[in-house]
Amino acid sequence: MEEKRASKAAEFIRELLHAYSNLFFIRNQALGLILFFATLFNRNIALTGIIGLITALLFSRFIGIKKDDPVNKLLTYNALLTGFAVGFIFKVTYLSMLLAVGMSIFTVLLTYTISSALYLYFKLPVLNIPFTISATIIYLASGKYSSLIVDSFYKQEYFNLDFLPGYVQGLLRAAGILIFMPYDIVGLILLLAILLYSRITFFSAVASYYAGIFFLSLLKGSIPLAFAEISSFNFILVGAALGGMFLIPSKRTYLLTLTAVLGSVFIIDAASVFWISFGIPVFTLPFNLTVLLYIYVLGSVKYVMMNSTGLEQPEMALVDHLNYSNRFDWVTPSIRLPFSGKWTVYQGFDGEWTHKGFWKYAYDFVISENGKTFSGDGSKREDYFCFGKPVLSPADGTVVEVFDDLDDNEIGEVDKSSNWGNYIIIYVYPGYYVELSHLKQGSVRVKKNDQITKGRLIAECGNSGYSPEPHLHVQVQLNHLIGTPGIEFAFNSLKVNGKDTDAKYLSKNDTVIPLVTSKTLSRKLQFVLDEQFSYKVTENGRVISDLTLKVGMEVEGTYYFSDGKGSRLYFGTDKGRFVFFKYDGNYTSALRYFFLALPSVPFSDDDDIEWNEYIPENVLRSSRIPLLIKSFGTGLSSQKGFYAKHDGKKVTGRIVKNGKVSARTEAELCQRKGIREVGIMSGGKEIRITKI
Repeated sequence: MEEKRASKAAEFIRELLHAYSNLFFIRNQALGLILFFATLFNRNIALTGIIGLITALLFSRFIGIKKDDPVNKLLTYNALLTGFAVGFIFKVTYLSMLLAVGMSIFTVLLTYTISSALYLYFKLPVLNIPFTISATIIYLASGKYSSLIVDSFYKQEYFNLDFLPGYVQGLLRAAGILIFMPYDIVGLILLLAILLYSRITFFSAVASYYAGIFFLSLLKGSIPLAFAEISSFNFILVGAALGGMFLIPSKRTYLLTLTAVLGSVFIIDAASVFWISFGIPVFTLPFNLTVLLYIYVLGSVKYVMMNSTGLEQPEMALVDHLNYSNRFDWVTPSIRLPFSGKWTVYQGFDGEWTHKGFWKYAYDFVISENGKTFSGDGSKREDYFCFGKPVLSPADGTVVEVFDDLDDNEIGEVDKSSNWGNYIIIYVYPGYYVELSHLKQGSVRVKKNDQITKGRLIAECGNSGYSPEPHLHVQVQLNHLIGTPGIEFAFNSLKVNGKDTDAKYLSKNDTVIPLVTSKTLSRKLQFVLDEQFSYKVTENGRVISDLTLKVGMEVEGTYYFSDGKGSRLYFGTDKGRFVFFKYDGNYTSALRYFFLALPSVPFSDDDDIEWNEYIPENVLRSSRIPLLIKSFGTGLSSQKGFYAKHDGKKVTGRIVKNGKVSARTEAELCQRKGIREVGIMSGGKEIRITKI
């Protein structure tokens, strides 16, 4: 019973602290604790703020809002701000506390309603719109309440640092206003807390403030007037939200944030003209309006740097974004080679003959031996090595068009009236079509509407259509009509020029071989929920710890290994290979070594293959350069791993940073299932994790 109470109390405290940190769109207990202590500089604000926050938590539970409901964090920090607004105006009395309770309840209802509507119709967050409305109501209604005590005891200028220059004081006081305390020391505490949590958020917030002041000074014609603008805290919020949370940090993101700051300048001045007639400030209206407009429009146009990671700390969001963008391409259509054995690229993208203009995205394949595509004198179709060879389905899909009536040309002749010759067009989910052309007459083995699987025999290579010699034409397009312009695509599960398995684009004369999927290897790396694997961790031969991996699963179906201490290594399959998608955890956990030694492996028994991988910052630090600097140029100090497969179950690798090998890796699979051992050798230290 006591443990249960202690657990509930700890959870309640966590919710309180998260509400404070959410003032800056951050969910961090340490930051929340610092912000809570900062409010204690004004007992009015501290007390009414906590009253508003506790009221929101209790009322939301009372009416049935679940504690794991995502709207909870929106309810709490909006109610907290509402409480601050009450404490800023009124001395703490029973009546002002009653006002804080009543307006906090109203804020809960307002937050839930507005957030539901915004998400339903626009997929937008509510930000602190409810607070802006509630605070406006408090200011307007307070003129009618003569029993409430308004005095100046909350004016605490002795918390200012008058020796600081005006441009520094302006920033600190703007930061302090975020919790209704425009004082230098309070603002300094808040900014230092943000700096400790995230250098990127700090930079974006501060840069946005000074950019806003610059724009204001140009428009007002006075720098002192710009620094005196009480609503300039909106610039800090715009910077923290766009530059530090909703967008992935980058040069382009920072530029977009500056344009948002410029827009908020005009909103501040326009809104103040109306609000000043009632004697109230504009609160956070400029911030809310500007940020919501940017999020909606950028989301609608599929802006590539939207933060869809779910991570609130921008540094981690940047690392996660770079991991996925450098390692996976889930946008470009990807298919398997439509044949077996070794073939040669005869014409690639934007080729020298027919692959031009709208039809530049296509490949022509032939079979060559000793630099020749035929035997004998090459005067007959049958002399060509690829003529009559099997054509296989490059993907699972549905046959939507088939044509099989044209004669195969004699060598040197072409059919200019039917360029594509005999062909098959296959629809592939999620919405593209694969065209295979110049097929042999009478060889097509499928019909329209057939459901086919990749690797199935569907035809033979021929010489029909505009084809001076036998070859196979492959392209991907966006509709089922023959002659449709092609789109960019890539092949997967192949070996290029002997070993390489990473080539996204093929060039003329490249040799390609499709990798044959190994069912044995795929079984070894197929893990089920709740499976456990025990390992010992050694450093230079000395046992330093034990490690137990347990298989878990996220609600959306992604599997991961957990070390039982909060670190997770997510895994799955992608385009014919086993991959560790990402590492999410402590840098000291031995779990990350599995990623370093085996970030991916093709499901093939072929040992003569090589591939490379981008190594994320949170798995192995590439340098001491802060991520803030890297966000301006993400290529700085990038590191790659180069891997090769041996003996059916071993993978060796080397990690290269700035042109030098910084670590060597080894991984060995178990005879039946799982990973038997991984090893990392770097800086005179050898770490081995061995299954027991």
